Amino acid sequence: MRLLLLLRGAPGCGKSTFINKNGLKPYTLSADDIRLQCQSAQQLPDGGLTISQNNEKTVWNMLFKLLEVRMQNGEFTVIDATNSKTSEMNRYKEMCDTYRYRIFCIDFTDLPIEECKRRNAERTSLKQVPEDVIDKMYSRFKNQKIPSGIKVLKPSEIDQIWMKKIDLSSYNKIVHIGDIHGCYTALMEYFKNGLRDDTMYIFVGDFIDRGIENAKVVNWLISILDKKNVLFLEGNHERWLWIYAHGGVGHSKEFELYTRKELDEAHIDPKKIRQLYRRLGQCAWYQYQDKEVFVSHAGIATMPDNLSKMATIQMIKGVGSYNDFEMIADTWMNTTPSNCYQIHGHRNTKNVDMRVRDRVFNLEGKVEFGGDLRIVELDKKGFHEILIKNTVYNNPLMISQKEEITKSSVADIVIKLRGNKYINEKKFENISSFNFSKNAFYDKVWNEQTIKARGLYIDTADMTVAARSYDKFFNINERPETKFDMLQYSLKFPVTCYVKENGFLGMISYDKTNDDLFISTKSSIEGDYVTWLREIITQTISDDNKKALIKYCKDNHCTFVVECIDPIHDPHIIEYSKPDIVLLSIVSNDMNFHQVEYSELCNTAAKFGLNVKKKAYEIATWSDFFDWYNEVLDKDYTYEGKIIEGFVIEDSKGFMTKLKLTYYNFWKYMRSVAYETLKKGYITKTGSLTTAEANDFYAFCQNLYQNKEFDNQRMDIISLRKMYKLTVNDV
Repeated sequence: MRLLLLLRGAPGCGKSTFINKNGLKPYTLSADDIRLQCQSAQQLPDGGLTISQNNEKTVWNMLFKLLEVRMQNGEFTVIDATNSKTSEMNRYKEMCDTYRYRIFCIDFTDLPIEECKRRNAERTSLKQVPEDVIDKMYSRFKNQKIPSGIKVLKPSEIDQIWMKKIDLSSYNKIVHIGDIHGCYTALMEYFKNGLRDDTMYIFVGDFIDRGIENAKVVNWLISILDKKNVLFLEGNHERWLWIYAHGGVGHSKEFELYTRKELDEAHIDPKKIRQLYRRLGQCAWYQYQDKEVFVSHAGIATMPDNLSKMATIQMIKGVGSYNDFEMIADTWMNTTPSNCYQIHGHRNTKNVDMRVRDRVFNLEGKVEFGGDLRIVELDKKGFHEILIKNTVYNNPLMISQKEEITKSSVADIVIKLRGNKYINEKKFENISSFNFSKNAFYDKVWNEQTIKARGLYIDTADMTVAARSYDKFFNINERPETKFDMLQYSLKFPVTCYVKENGFLGMISYDKTNDDLFISTKSSIEGDYVTWLREIITQTISDDNKKALIKYCKDNHCTFVVECIDPIHDPHIIEYSKPDIVLLSIVSNDMNFHQVEYSELCNTAAKFGLNVKKKAYEIATWSDFFDWYNEVLDKDYTYEGKIIEGFVIEDSKGFMTKLKLTYYNFWKYMRSVAYETLKKGYITKTGSLTTAEANDFYAFCQNLYQNKEFDNQRMDIISLRKMYKLTVNDV
């Protein structure tokens, strides 16, 4: 838990003995241990050994870095050092304030200096220090005081720091409120008559995000903040409130794009939000009559011998993986007494009932998606389950579907696109292409405009769409709304999986100025890629079909979106034998995305002699999708005997996501390894080479670099992979 224990005393005062006696070694950061990691024991002129003090800057930088990592996870930590300087202790105190830690100091300085020197003399030579060092320490202890705010204890008083079970039997009822997620209406259905003084209320966390009444929820929580019979526990979404209240920007796009907007419009005082956050507890552990109850946000497997030694992150995010909630419930049943109960929220991917096991309750009811606000009451008669159906919510779809496209004119949209710093515009006389920038991609700034600005060509003279591609859609696990566990809510079954080809995107539409085909890539109608696309179109489509295609695009005001495969000029990751174009979609030239049905796509492709994207699978249920997903991610998976990039997945409502397969992802990363190695002979992040093949391929590239056995003009990953495979086969 968030608990920092400083040991203060001179060498030889008994700190190490105290650590061993109380089983604190696994939780201890020791300056001497880090000194020995920086530099081994050094020999003295008399033949003895000592710990070098030559790396003090590195030692203390490392100690504080390690401490910060532990604090980020809420790990109980002991600092084994002399802690003789007030300035050092103030630094610990500041970190405790940042990470909401309680801080204690076990004080050994009342040990007489003569006794300390005697003990020092009896230590091994490695641990001994000169007596003048002890004199200096004791002088500091006398003149440099422990800062206020750090509770000082004697070694015999360590039991005071540990979390203890509290007795709530005096209350008439204990109420446990599950994940709220910004669903104020459902929350108020339960609290329509307010709070009772004879009842203890425990909120399990995740008060915000995904719902659409976040500001109302936060304001209401602030309004009951000072009540003594209310306990707020911290969920994994609450940290965004802390960042928001300090003027920062978090990593949660859900919060930044939606929740933040609600809070801004409500003008909630950041000071009040900080006060709310400081009230958040890590867990609740209490006795009620004959029952013992443990409550956390995400659930643990069993009651540890000392709850304070358990990391806060395990209470907030849960023990094990996100899908292990049933396993931890079983473990709880098998390892705790028959009167010991657990209540948690956060994870419920299988939509199990509230009472997961006889003594384990799960309060995650997907309230933000139209599910239930789950509440458990405990009174003298036992536990009572309450479900409150939520009627005010949004569907968990991706942003481009969640944010309905504005109904304003194309001219208004162009103005917005031009005003967005994350969108680039290229002008070709009257035609402008709009595409999201590299910064939008790397910073993941996705909103209505950046998602729309992907291969979008607008004739700014008459404000019509000249050509367009798909709206931007995302890989599985790339965005909160495409996280694998979220797909069971966002996908509308049945879903169709199409083979994803490995080339570059091209578009074919109608050029009204020249009564010809308008041919472009995502961002330009000029350059090498457009030239290559034109060449392949000429090779693939006959003159008669070209004329018919011009008429089709003109009459239907649409764009043929194609994957251009050019193994000669533009090899990617997957090897192809010849150039080709594959028809992916026929999209209406309109600001709102509309595409033809797959059957019509196939018929139209046949008319013009075009290959069409391959429908690989139709999947009827989430359970089947779950199994399929794990099957195709096997490293040896092939589709119809062929290695492919992956799949584009489209559900029955048009929601789209992508899945890149293991082979593709591996060799895409190896491409970056190869290019860096062939440029300078090595890579900086060798820790990323986690498999034997990755390390072997890296060694192969290093050998090429050393022997200059590569052609800069033919350094693509397919060629390099072939060379590597030949060397493997030779061996």
